[in-house]
Amino acid sequence: MAAETDWRSGIDGEIAAQLAPLLRLGEPSKREHVKWPDYLISFGLGAQHIDGLIRMACDPALQEDSAGKQAIWAPVHAWRALGQLRAAAAVAPLMALSASLDDDVTADLDLPIVFGMVGPAAIAPLAEFLADPAVAVSPAATAMSGLSEIAGQHPVYRDECIGLIAQMLAPRDKPDPGLAGLAICSLLDLKAVEAINEIRDAFARDAVDISIAGDLEDVEIGLGLRDKRSTPVPKYHTYEPRPSDEPYDTVGYQEPYIAPPKIGRNEPCPCGSGKKYKKCCLV
Repeated sequence: MAAETDWRSGIDGEIAAQLAPLLRLGEPSKREHVKWPDYLISFGLGAQHIDGLIRMACDPALQEDSAGKQAIWAPVHAWRALGQLRAAAAVAPLMALSASLDDDVTADLDLPIVFGMVGPAAIAPLAEFLADPAVAVSPAATAMSGLSEIAGQHPVYRDECIGLIAQMLAPRDKPDPGLAGLAICSLLDLKAVEAINEIRDAFARDAVDISIAGDLEDVEIGLGLRDKRSTPVPKYHTYEPRPSDEPYDTVGYQEPYIAPPKIGRNEPCPCGSGKKYKKCCLV
């Protein structure tokens, strides 16, 4: 019963009872945020439920339960409800959650949307998270995607969001080319021509993984600053031979495995890859 009780610690009993139905919703049927249920109307949620929803979204017992219970999906419903509530208080704990998760596809897709729904109030906590010089690539990408969502929905904050993303291209004591590549992806999403100087400087320092967003010429084409390449296309990827006993071929194309329904996102994927479902066929 731990997965259904741990998050309730310190929560008013009535509030906990009002949130309990989220434990029974199971796997969301819709991925697109415009098709998410209206949790506020459907479950009568309001500002008084924010603390409980944060606890539910971040509860480690719910995140790691692999027993196949419907409750495994409660954190997803909780963070989506927090987005609909525009709960600025949820941004920092959700980013901490993102940093603790291991390649959770649903979180990677949902959390930037949630931050976009929170809006400008999410900028400061996202900026604080990105300011950590030890920030890891995956949660940093989530934070930058959140800033992109905010910039797209609130144009008056576009310059601020672009500036924060561009800061990830500044020289670092321990540069991470992957982090720089993902920052450039976010800038490309925003068509952030104004960040071209920071982008060119990062490429000049050889601080960008070109397998992510391409080389400088690719980026300039993406930003509309050039029509075509003036140099040969670089080699973007280097593939190493797979061991002969690998159960599947990751180099050649193969039809995606369609996993059966009602599989917990932290359970072993039934395709036999050895990965968790959330890191494999759930994608």
